[in-house]
Amino acid sequence: MKTFTILVFSMLLSFGAIAQITPTEKQALVDLYTQTNGDAWTQSWDLTKSPTSWKGVVILNDKVIALTLTDNNLTGTLPESIGNLANLKVLNLHKNNIEGTIPKSITSIKGLKTLNISFNKLQGTLPTNLTDLAGLEYLDLFFNNLSGTLPENLGTLTNLRRLSLYSNNFEGEIPSSIENLTKLRDIQISSNNFEGELPVGIASLTSLKRLSIFDNNFSGDFPEVINTLDLQELAYQNNKFSVASTVAISDK
Repeated sequence: MKTFTILVFSMLLSFGAIAQITPTEKQALVDLYTQTNGDAWTQSWDLTKSPTSWKGVVILNDKVIALTLTDNNLTGTLPESIGNLANLKVLNLHKNNIEGTIPKSITSIKGLKTLNISFNKLQGTLPTNLTDLAGLEYLDLFFNNLSGTLPENLGTLTNLRRLSLYSNNFEGEIPSSIENLTKLRDIQISSNNFEGELPVGIASLTSLKRLSIFDNNFSGDFPEVINTLDLQELAYQNNKFSVASTVAISDK
């Protein structure tokens, strides 16, 4: 009986009856492979084998729940079909050579918790419906060529813990709704073109540990109330804050 069970299990494996993802999800992965020159990846995929053997693909209950291809020489653009990976919790493509824009379809992955496409060559603006990702906890887009403004309703991302957008070309003011992001521990938006006054409401973010806003065009008074936060790092240099307010902060 034991031998028969092992034989059946082996047959199931050979026919791919275990950990089968949907054709739609598999096609989305194949599209990513094709559009980012998969044959030249540092660790490539064998498309003749099951997706369970593909580097960085995590499958649970026949669904792709994580895709992690960091520092893997992805070159090209992201396909719109990436939004068909509807069960993703983690999308991490840090440190590659991905160009083009962030596909709008990403905002349809409602359960996404980590979106990391940092250290690439992305251009254009943030997807219009980015704030539809209500469960997002980590947004890492630093070291790209992204531009435009932050959405006014940024504060609807109430689960956000890290906002890391430094070294891009973002502009405009920081939305006042940021005060609603009470779980934020890390704001890194340095080396952009942000302007205007820093929202005083940031001081209400009691979980905040890092505030890095240097090398922008912020002006007006630096909110001294931010001193009430238990920050581990505060970097605000190379802005246009009034001299009096920055001296006051430096003395504390």
